[in-house]
Amino acid sequence: MKNQSIIGFIILSIGLISCGQYHSFEIPSPVINQINLTGNRQISKAELRTNVMGVKNSYRRLLPAKLYTYLGIKRKRKDSLEIKPSFIQFFKSPNPSYNLAWLTTNKVQIERYYRENGFLKAKIKSNVDSIANLVNVTFEIEEGEPSYFTKEDSLSVDNPILAEHVNSYIKENSLIRPMGRLKLEVLKKEKEQLSHHLRNEGYYYFSPDAVGIRINDVKDSTLRRISLYYKIPEFKNHTLIANYDRLYRIGVPEFSISDPFGNPAEHPPLKSLSKLINLQEDDLYSVDLFNQSLKNIYLTDQFKTVSIRFDTTRTRLFPKIELFQNEKYNFSSELGGSIFRGIPGPFLTNSFKVRRLFSSLDYFDFSTRIGYEAQSGFINTTDTRNNLELNVSASINFPSLYLPKALIGKLGSYYGAKTSVGVGFDFINRPEYQRTNLNLFQRYTWQKSEYSFFTFSLINLNLLNTIYPETATSDSFKAYLDELKGKGNNLYRSFNPSFVSSLSFQYIYRDLLPSNELKNGKIFQIGLESGGSTLNLVPSHKFSFVTDLLNSGQDIQFYRFLRLNFDYRKYKMLGRNQKSQLAFKLIGGVAYAYGDENDYQLPYEKNFFIGGPSSVRAWKPRRLGPGSYVSSSSLVEQPGSILIESSIEYRFRLFPLFGQMNGAFFVDAGNVWNMTQGNTDPSTQFHLSDFYNQIAVGTGFGLRWDFDFFLLRLDLATKVINPANPVNQKWVLSQTSFEGGQNPIEFNIGIGYPF
Repeated sequence: MKNQSIIGFIILSIGLISCGQYHSFEIPSPVINQINLTGNRQISKAELRTNVMGVKNSYRRLLPAKLYTYLGIKRKRKDSLEIKPSFIQFFKSPNPSYNLAWLTTNKVQIERYYRENGFLKAKIKSNVDSIANLVNVTFEIEEGEPSYFTKEDSLSVDNPILAEHVNSYIKENSLIRPMGRLKLEVLKKEKEQLSHHLRNEGYYYFSPDAVGIRINDVKDSTLRRISLYYKIPEFKNHTLIANYDRLYRIGVPEFSISDPFGNPAEHPPLKSLSKLINLQEDDLYSVDLFNQSLKNIYLTDQFKTVSIRFDTTRTRLFPKIELFQNEKYNFSSELGGSIFRGIPGPFLTNSFKVRRLFSSLDYFDFSTRIGYEAQSGFINTTDTRNNLELNVSASINFPSLYLPKALIGKLGSYYGAKTSVGVGFDFINRPEYQRTNLNLFQRYTWQKSEYSFFTFSLINLNLLNTIYPETATSDSFKAYLDELKGKGNNLYRSFNPSFVSSLSFQYIYRDLLPSNELKNGKIFQIGLESGGSTLNLVPSHKFSFVTDLLNSGQDIQFYRFLRLNFDYRKYKMLGRNQKSQLAFKLIGGVAYAYGDENDYQLPYEKNFFIGGPSSVRAWKPRRLGPGSYVSSSSLVEQPGSILIESSIEYRFRLFPLFGQMNGAFFVDAGNVWNMTQGNTDPSTQFHLSDFYNQIAVGTGFGLRWDFDFFLLRLDLATKVINPANPVNQKWVLSQTSFEGGQNPIEFNIGIGYPF
């Protein structure tokens, strides 16, 4: 559309320029032809044009300013006659009129922007060149030396107790940093943060308006090194002064609870709700703790709305919390489907929620999913059939941590706590096998801050069983598993009767939510898991009752293992307009099986895998590694017990196209390895002395089609270093081809960013 507009514009312009009416047209009054900025060194032209409206455009255009002025006058004439304009609508932005007031205003705005960003002695001059009412303006900028904070600040606070709190904040929490450049925006944020800090210390009525921050020019008259003078209070409205320095303590909270129909709730859970308030009677007021308390109440999923106001007419703050209950029962159902190789596959998902089942604040979740979706066969991947899958899960959730008080005390301040206990059942019916998994779990979740999340699970039991029908397809599949077993692949363990138990801990720090919007931020995640710990208490390392329960006639696999994994991601916006992004990912993990009863093998699902659209994109999903192992088939997944993976990606805008089309260049690297114990191929084993020679590297280019509500991704990737090749043949970039061969281009299609 944009290209069509430009072509039409040029055609129309050529026609107009050759027209006699246009040729005789004269610009009636001075207009801006061009705006230039010179002399700037530390603040870019792009930044100035972004933040100073008068110089936002340079007005350098494809065709003459006379044409824009002519079309602008013509458009105004049509508007006044109420004639619907057509193509002329493309020229609604004529060059602005020039006058002395415009020039003075923009000089002042540029100078103000410089002063607000630490250049207190900046000077702006202007040169004006005019030909036939076309004015070229050049703003000559003398930036001068910037001013920096020294942190040699002084303080004037009327209330001595308040002065101690302010002084502590300036020393430990201030946004002002030594040798940071003076910026008025930083001073504004300093006022807001100081106010927020004091409101967490009991000063309910304190506001940024009470804080005065001035530049102290006594210590350095050149203003190159800035000392600040904090003055509290400094109200412009003196009627607000009364209670700014008064400390408030909390009174007993009062709850007003309405049922879903607006009537007073029967048997309101006052005692349980009071436990969710993070402040006790006689504690100093804290805005953060009260916000956390409201979040505690909201996360119980019992209330549609949660609001609070404070009664300040007495000597203390008495919270009055108003709550409207959710309906006791909720049911939702979704019918959908997918298409694989032209074969439709329907599925049905149901969810049922019951609130206040056993107590006043618990809720019970029950969900089912049944699907009859098309999938390719294991042996003959070109064969496609519909397979039945059934998933059932049920859980009960309580808004507190059911842990010993001594342990809870060691957690310190937290909120958003939840204890969940549940059971799940999965059933898969394929021509090759029928597989079931019975899962029993319990977990604790809580938050320490807006960005920090914790999960601790004491119980996670999985009882897996596989039944093979007496068919030729099933016999072929069992033979296929035996073949993989002989090659060192332990996929067969996933289909043996198994009992997998574990306890785990996970910590996540996240200062941004996953979305299609490019932002600054970082994510860090670490997980610890111990599998089969209770088996160490049994001499045989097995539970006989599990064997009796399955009664499959096969040996039951019991696993003992330790597993550690971490995931670090960093996102940095780049460019003067912050429109592009550099994204970095580093993932690692190690899993150690110490149970010799299974030849030191892990449960298949506890292995690490690498390769695919969200991993190392130059390899097919789960097909890279382990180590320098050369696989005889690209159909076989390659598990490992050690993982190192990293990616770096530069993301940038391209052009609008029914949304926004973006691009990316990326480099991926990593591999998986096996431990040295057990029956493993030496080429797959991890050795500290030479593991770096087995790091795979891939690179490529991608397109991201951003529709706001979802993002469609296409990545083209090629291998750069292939660790499976001999030592002198690992570099394979020159062998890249779209037509197969040793290094074919891999096409990866996905929804959302790869990380």
